[in-house]
Amino acid sequence: MGLLKKNPIFSLVVLVCALAFAAGAYLAFAEAGKVSQLEQSVRSAKSQLSNVLNADPAPTEANIEASTANVLELTSQLEAIRTDLEQGSRLKTSTDGIQVMASVQQFISDYQNKAEANVNEEDEAAPITLPEDFAFGFEQYIDEATIPDDPTVIPVLDQQRQILGYLLDQLFSANPHSIVSVRREVLENKPTTGEAGRGRNRERGAGFQVNPAISARVPGAIETLGFSLTFTGYTDSLRDFLNSLSNFDLPIVVRSIEVNRAETRAVRQRPAQSANNLDAIFGVFGGDSGPAATEAPQEAQKPVIAENVSSFTVILEFIEIILPEEAREEAGEANL
Repeated sequence: MGLLKKNPIFSLVVLVCALAFAAGAYLAFAEAGKVSQLEQSVRSAKSQLSNVLNADPAPTEANIEASTANVLELTSQLEAIRTDLEQGSRLKTSTDGIQVMASVQQFISDYQNKAEANVNEEDEAAPITLPEDFAFGFEQYIDEATIPDDPTVIPVLDQQRQILGYLLDQLFSANPHSIVSVRREVLENKPTTGEAGRGRNRERGAGFQVNPAISARVPGAIETLGFSLTFTGYTDSLRDFLNSLSNFDLPIVVRSIEVNRAETRAVRQRPAQSANNLDAIFGVFGGDSGPAATEAPQEAQKPVIAENVSSFTVILEFIEIILPEEAREEAGEANL
């Protein structure tokens, strides 16, 4: 104590140095802890980087560019698919009952005349036979066009008319012998109102309906309309008709095809001479033995089978996508 009192300045310097050393030691210890934590973080980051670089594919710049290009291509394909499936929405339908019913009756008359005036690929007359008072699926309107009570059915009826017009145009181009029946979903027989009346109620009519087991209809997402065409002709007619539908001008899918023989023709040639003639009975063993006599009986025994006329029933389904309101608004903005 005496030494400290005799040398106050020296003592003060020693005290300051001791405090500085203690502070330095504390700071060094604290920084050493931080360095240790940072080193651990660096090791962890290196480990994560190594795992990422070893991933397949690695997120390199080239892979990111390839992934971006792939996303753009898939998006383009999705838009193309959506466009194809939404082609049916391009059909312009009317809600004017008088106009729609007048169009239906005009449709019946026009296609009756087209069937009578049909020509084949050689521009030769090839009328298509129709049943009496045939109305191509609109038989209930052939004499009187009564406007449906349910206003929601009117645009669907107009849509069916346009779809059937497209189908009949393709069928006429295939040159069938006859059209036996055209069936559609009859939605206008039993009108419904309120929430249950929205959409296309499959229980409202006694018309044609695609088997739900093979239908693409999904309530709230995919709406469909079913049709059935029965016609007669050669297999070329069926093939040409199906090929024309494969162009997908409208989103129409073939659900089933039923084939029945409408007519079978087998013609057997007969000898020109009487059956009492020895040449006719015994062939080469009697009368002239020349080449003509040899060939005649052989030809007489050969049946000539003509190509069969068949009856085809094709079940078709028109598909229409129902977009959510948000997607519908986005599509509308994109078209602006």
